Amino acid sequence: MRLSEVPVGAEVIVEKVSESEISPRLRAIGILPGVSITVIKSAPMGDPRMYKVFNKIITLRQSEAELIEVKLEQESSLPLSYVAPGEYIVKELRAGIMARKFFEKCGIVENSKISLLPDRRVKTPTGLYDIGLGKLSKIYVVPAKDFDKSDPSYDEKCQECGR
Repeated sequence: MRLSEVPVGAEVIVEKVSESEISPRLRAIGILPGVSITVIKSAPMGDPRMYKVFNKIITLRQSEAELIEVKLEQESSLPLSYVAPGEYIVKELRAGIMARKFFEKCGIVENSKISLLPDRRVKTPTGLYDIGLGKLSKIYVVPAKDFDKSDPSYDEKCQECGR
């Protein structure tokens, strides 16, 4: 996967930087194999994008980001709008108070289990909802199988979200 393809909010590890005129500059700002990068923000038209590398914020054009091969970090959460249909655990809601109230009414709270259906509707313990792509992008999830059930607070979190 190329850095230009990674969704906003995801954390990745650099695997390789392709050689080009710009690759010495990329190495100089710390983009080397093994380094962790977080996608912070994207411009309205998608180019350029902001990234966090070693606690510094940098911007790269799409053409520059395409030179960087990356892999997603295991514990990295992704926006619900980006993932394939399946069962997920909500790790974070990146939304304002009104959207959070909407999500709460739908049963979408942090650490709750939800299912994304093939038609992009969301199934929660309280029902089936057609949320819309904009709001789906504010819900950050991890696959349900990756959720650590050995965590002592797992049962407590499940009781909080009504499961």
